[in-house]
Amino acid sequence: MDFHISIDGQKEGPISQLKLGDWIESGKVSKETLGWHRDLDEWTPLGEIPALDIFFEKQETPVEPPPLPEESQKPSPAVVVEASEFDGDERRPFIRFFARIFDYTMIAVIVFLFSDVEFPQPAPGETFADLLARYMEQMQQEEAVVLARTQLIALIVWQLLEGILIHMIGTTPGKALFGIRVTKEDGANLSIKTSIGRSFYVYVLGAGFYQFPFILIGGIFSFFRLKGTGKCLWDQHLQTKVMTKSLSAGRIMLAIAAFFVLVMLQSVKFS
Repeated sequence: MDFHISIDGQKEGPISQLKLGDWIESGKVSKETLGWHRDLDEWTPLGEIPALDIFFEKQETPVEPPPLPEESQKPSPAVVVEASEFDGDERRPFIRFFARIFDYTMIAVIVFLFSDVEFPQPAPGETFADLLARYMEQMQQEEAVVLARTQLIALIVWQLLEGILIHMIGTTPGKALFGIRVTKEDGANLSIKTSIGRSFYVYVLGAGFYQFPFILIGGIFSFFRLKGTGKCLWDQHLQTKVMTKSLSAGRIMLAIAAFFVLVMLQSVKFS
C-alpha cells in the first residue's frame, strides 16, 4: 500500500508503508501529519489510519536501558575506617613496634599461665650470676622445652587470628590500644587472603619469627624502610595502608596500664 502525505503544505508520495514507518519512527512525521491512500475518502491524520497503528505503538513503547556492566553491579566494598579519625601518617615505627609487642606479650602470657613451668625467682642475697645460672638450668628441663614449643605453635596460630581480626575490624588488641588500623588504600577492609598473608609476611620478615637475632635484623630493616619510603615492604607489595591516631597522653597511660596488667597476670603463678 502506497501513501501520500502533506508536509508543510507540500505533498509527498507515493511512499511505501515501510518507508513511511521509518519516517514515523525517526520523527519526520507525526500523528497529526495528514496522509492519504486510495482506500480513504479524504486527507486523514496519520494517527487515525489503522494501517499505521503498529508504527505509532512501537514509537511509544519505552526503550528499556541495557543492563549495567557486571562490574558496576558489584556493591562497593564496605569502608570501615573513617579517614578523618586518623592523621594518615604511617611513619611511626615505634608505635607500630609496641603495638605488635603487646600482642606478642599477650599471647606469651596466656600460654605461660596454662603451662607447668615456674621460672626461678631471686632468693635473698643471691647474685644475678647465680640467678642466671639457675634460669639456664631450668630452661633445660622438659617442661621448659614443651613451653617453648607451645609458644611457637601459639604464635603461628596467632598469625591466623591476627589476619582474621584485621580482615573483620582492621585492628588487633595491640593495634587498637595504640590507635592503629590496617586497610586497603581506599580505606576498605582487607580481603581475608591479603590480611592473613600480610600477617605472616610481617611475622617472617618484620618480626624474624620473634627469635634473636632475626627479630633485631627485621626490626632494623623495617625501621629504615619505613622512615625512608613511608611504607614497609609488605604494605608496599600488598597495597595496604596503616592508619594511626595521634598518641595522646591518655592513650599513653592506657598503654602503660595494659602492659602492667599483663605483667601482673604473669606474676599470678608466683604468688
